Amino acid sequence: MKQFSHSKLNTYERCPLQYKFQYLMKLKPEVESTIDAFVGSCVHKTLELLYRDLLKTKLNTLEDLLLFYDEVWRVDWKDSILINNKNFNKKHYYDLGKKCIRNYYEQYSPFDHDQTLGIEKNINMKWGEYEITGYIDRLAREKRGVYSIHDYKTGSMMEQAYADKDRQLALYSIAVKEKFKQANEVKLIWHYVQFGEDVVSKRTDKELKELKNNILYLIKEINKAEDEDNFPAIENKCDWCGFWKHCPKKKHLYKIAKLPKNKYLKDSGVKLAKEYIELVSKKSSINKQVKSEIMEIEREMIKIEEAILKYAAKHKIEALQAGGSSVVINKSLNYSFPAKSTNKERYNELENLLKHSKYWEEISSINSTKIEQLLESELIEDEIKNKIIKLAPLEEEIKITIRKNKK
Repeated sequence: MKQFSHSKLNTYERCPLQYKFQYLMKLKPEVESTIDAFVGSCVHKTLELLYRDLLKTKLNTLEDLLLFYDEVWRVDWKDSILINNKNFNKKHYYDLGKKCIRNYYEQYSPFDHDQTLGIEKNINMKWGEYEITGYIDRLAREKRGVYSIHDYKTGSMMEQAYADKDRQLALYSIAVKEKFKQANEVKLIWHYVQFGEDVVSKRTDKELKELKNNILYLIKEINKAEDEDNFPAIENKCDWCGFWKHCPKKKHLYKIAKLPKNKYLKDSGVKLAKEYIELVSKKSSINKQVKSEIMEIEREMIKIEEAILKYAAKHKIEALQAGGSSVVINKSLNYSFPAKSTNKERYNELENLLKHSKYWEEISSINSTKIEQLLESELIEDEIKNKIIKLAPLEEEIKITIRKNKK
């Protein structure tokens, strides 16, 4: 039975290629953990202890919990943990975790406002041929028929509008309603422990039914991607991805980041990208009247473009990094319509074909945009469609552009 979780679905939506690396190829990420995730883990374990002991009628003091947090931090810490923001050091994050625990303790002590039913509670739902899994930080019952799902967050606060659309806790509420038939209401509660603030939401049965259908549709999309092995790279939250050395859009940046500074400019890809960027900049700045100089620059650009394409094909990459900018290779399939000035014979043949078809009134001339729309529609008959494509075949177009790197 195929298994899915919120995090698995979320990874695919963020970047299908990352999904392939992580869940299908099961590659090991370059960075196993970040400091933000580590602080979150330490705080979660401490609050888990709080409620596990409460189930046995033991109420830990705040000092007890801070000592436990201290021990978890010491035992679990690894020097490989990545600190993304260089403005803060290890101690800053350590103190942040203590602040989160203190805020939560002072806000909810003596913790008798509800009844805890489960901590790190596993959910497991069978949806046809799929298994949906996850973990609830804490599940509680506030009163008869009213249940609450609690999630601890050590990061920045989510706006109410996002909470009302959030999938993860809403998905868990489906599981709660399936298991507890008396659950008339399920509250979704995010505890932003850094600020001592909560965000609360809930879903109607209609919204949960729509959510389930949306998830099943997304799973269908993932299955199709697997069948076609179609997992494009999407540059979205790349700083949190640990697979740069495998990604065609990032592997070159990963490679040069590993080079010693005295070897940086010796990399052939960097050199090609820098030369190309300099020539494009030079072309845009010179006076348009200096035709001969422009032509010389364009000749050099063509040579470097050829070298870039060969280098990119050899190393299977789609972007070359150079300082704060990248040279990006974009590929697309476009219909190659004949031009009257350069291929009069094929142009006349296509025009004659269209004039004697029922589509001429709609097109009225060799208008590439209108013909493309016609070819992509389901209205055109296969016979004439094939004749048009024979005269205007699909050809791969490669464009090289320059893009500023995101900081």
